[in-house]
Amino acid sequence: MAETNAGLFSRVAEDRRGYDPEEVDRFMDRARGIYDDGGLLPLAEIRGLRFATAPGGYSRREVDTAMERLIDAFALAERDQFIDAHGEDAWYAELAARAEPLRRRLERAENHRFREPTNSAALGYRKSVVDELCHELEAYLDGANPMSVDEVRRIRFSGAHGSDGYDEAQVDAFLARMTEIMAAVG
Repeated sequence: MAETNAGLFSRVAEDRRGYDPEEVDRFMDRARGIYDDGGLLPLAEIRGLRFATAPGGYSRREVDTAMERLIDAFALAERDQFIDAHGEDAWYAELAARAEPLRRRLERAENHRFREPTNSAALGYRKSVVDELCHELEAYLDGANPMSVDEVRRIRFSGAHGSDGYDEAQVDAFLARMTEIMAAVG
């Protein structure tokens, strides 16, 4: 895929679709202003943002990577502000409280941690692979497995149909929350 460099990110060729540059630039300017002013942008807002696409737009890969870094930056800023106001012990207590619903899901039985796809023909993530990651994440929360947030973000699951798979959207939402906690640890 041919890319040109103009603006904040590389652009894809005119015959390909990338993220709308004006929309991305507007959001990035807003986020930079909030960050520079010492404010916080809710991580769920960043995570939930969907940019329109346009021919010759910004490289999706580059923008998605920048959005992950933005989540990390705001997670650390939130941590620092919380610690300044309440102390480090209170921060770790807050993280433990945020992690509790995730921990309860991790503790569920094999093959039952997430719902299955809506019908037997729907593609989901292979349960055995997701369950293996869940064991690693549980060990991470227990302090026994040093994982990085980027390791979790780079995971790609093999697909499975019906009862052999987990619903992709539910697993993705869970992992988004887990990476927020991991980014906040610093």
